[in-house]
Amino acid sequence: MVLGGIGTVVGVAVALGADAFSVALGMGMSGAKLRFKLGFTGTVALLHVVMPLIGLQVGLTAGRIFGVWAAWAGALVLVLIGFDMIKKGMKTRESYSFREARQRAFTGEPAIWQRFSGFLTVGVLGLSVSVDALATGFSLGTSRVPIPLTVAVMGTVAGLMTASGFVGGKWLGWAAGKGAQVLGGGILLLIAIQMVL
Repeated sequence: MVLGGIGTVVGVAVALGADAFSVALGMGMSGAKLRFKLGFTGTVALLHVVMPLIGLQVGLTAGRIFGVWAAWAGALVLVLIGFDMIKKGMKTRESYSFREARQRAFTGEPAIWQRFSGFLTVGVLGLSVSVDALATGFSLGTSRVPIPLTVAVMGTVAGLMTASGFVGGKWLGWAAGKGAQVLGGGILLLIAIQMVL
């Protein structure tokens, strides 16, 4: 297996799961209901299987047609995603005066995702944290990584990271969620470098 085998697949899966972990962490701190947590976790896990599967098929085809150039293109995609994740993770946090913070804390206004708890909201949120898996699946497809193993690991890791985000949401702060994005972006950059060496 190219790319260092299972270690690389797990590395990519963890990097992709960072977005879902960050979102679940924030929603967990806001007091998401169990039904929403289960629906969102299941949706993210499923999409992290389906999206890379689509990307892998496209990537394998590109690998057969374009050979080594497809691997370079895949590495470029990982670099772009990695830098984007790091940039998002390093954004400065908003600061509020005591009065503003108290007003936000005690207004009782639900978060936007809590206002719409149906299937559509779960699906849209799940898709928003899973779209990178499509491009990453393309990158892995150019390296001929075994497809069943790859998507199984990605789905499992994404589901576990999402559940962990919800569980840890009560205890961890905003900085941990942003740090997960930065770490995930860094992992993708390292994997991109490994792809072209």
